[in-house]
Amino acid sequence: MQRLPFFIDPEDPPSKQALLESALDLFVRDGVREASLRAIATRAGFSNPVLFKFFENKDALALHLFERCYERLVSDVARVLTAPGRFDVRLRALLTALLRLFDESPEAVLFVTEELRRFWPRMTQRLKARTALTLVRGFFEDGVKAGVVGKDVSVPMLVTAFWGTLAQFCRQVYFREVRGTARAHVGELEALISKMAAA
Repeated sequence: MQRLPFFIDPEDPPSKQALLESALDLFVRDGVREASLRAIATRAGFSNPVLFKFFENKDALALHLFERCYERLVSDVARVLTAPGRFDVRLRALLTALLRLFDESPEAVLFVTEELRRFWPRMTQRLKARTALTLVRGFFEDGVKAGVVGKDVSVPMLVTAFWGTLAQFCRQVYFREVRGTARAHVGELEALISKMAAA
């Protein structure tokens, strides 16, 4: 039995599952504005009316997918960064978790990084309460206190560099500018982030 992508509820009917997979692929490939309901339904093997059984419109479908993908990303970051351990061990674990998520579902990660500005204002307060940005900022602030992150390093700029580097790296893997799985490059990314954070 094939494992369902994490953004699909196993309780969802097969038609909804197919629509969600189709929508995410097209949202990443064409953009939310350009991906039409007809294209989403056709790619999933259905007609437009099936989509309206589950979602009021394309925007509601996109928000639903965004929240599912964002929640998983934040959950993975929180699981790693709330665990105790040395800075270098936690950095490796953080990068490994994020790259594993990308290897599992590159479209989900790209969708979150590309559409955050658009969907953030409309997300539920529950999802806004704990952000990946805040968690990583706290991690680097802990690094400053431990003397591992340089005191002259701006933590907000380091957080920006971390997420920007990761997002660009994922795009390059997606477009096959970087070969292999994302996780195969965890050591290189760790060295780069460590250099940026160096005391």
